[in-house]
Amino acid sequence: MESDASGDDDAGWNCSVHPSVFFLLGTLILTTCATGMLCAAIMTDHWEEVTWNGASLDNMANNTVRLQWLLDKTVAKVTTADSKERTLAFLVPMHGGIWTLCVSLTDEEINLLGRVGFPSLRSCVNYLSGGIDGIRSYEPKTDWQHRMQNLSISCALVCLIILGTAALVGAFGVFQHQLSAVLVTGVMYLLAASFALFSLTIIHFKRLHGRPHSEDAALGTVDGVVGPAGGAHAQGVRALLPARRFTTSWSLDLGWGGVMLCVMTSVLWILLSKIMRFNPIGSMIQSS
Repeated sequence: MESDASGDDDAGWNCSVHPSVFFLLGTLILTTCATGMLCAAIMTDHWEEVTWNGASLDNMANNTVRLQWLLDKTVAKVTTADSKERTLAFLVPMHGGIWTLCVSLTDEEINLLGRVGFPSLRSCVNYLSGGIDGIRSYEPKTDWQHRMQNLSISCALVCLIILGTAALVGAFGVFQHQLSAVLVTGVMYLLAASFALFSLTIIHFKRLHGRPHSEDAALGTVDGVVGPAGGAHAQGVRALLPARRFTTSWSLDLGWGGVMLCVMTSVLWILLSKIMRFNPIGSMIQSS
């Protein structure tokens, strides 16, 4: 009879779980997901993709320059329309992040293009380094865009710092039962979401103000153009820039999802501080 009674007590001890424990686990899981999504979005370089409209390029070229399509119409070689056929540039697909710009070509494809004069370059360069192979003269940046890009990078770096600090403060608050630390963690995740929102918004509106609308426009970056410096023939390449197509990619969507999860995580941490005021973590574990 005594063994039965003790067995009943053990079953009751194993089955009773304090609801606050589930709330704590849910908060930790959501925190991990939010931190991972936001960090992955910031560190990856697929915020936007640059492609070229083939039909528009053919119409814009006319008799001013000649186009030679390569790699199954993935890359266009731009040459002069005279008998010498000097190479002006290569129009290539690209993808970029907050501070990087990468050519969307494999090493094998770059080596194949090298046989027709494609320059040897790194697959990714810094967005603020003045372009690839000195072709920035095709489309120089404005001071406004320099400031916006610097501000976007600064916001992203601050967001990463806050996320790393919030993880340490949150762990300290949970294990040491420091209500103020838990509350601060919620505020820090809200700050991280705010800085990430600033960076996402800047990237979203950058192209609206940086896209050229005429042949004489010289706004934006040199995304999608690889080749020697323009010199006297820069106008022929600049006339083709309106054929570019800028589209957002999966890193930007991941960033928006991370912002929403960070806001939800902030709310959960603030609620967790209220719950821990009346139900300490130690009593939760003992009661379960």
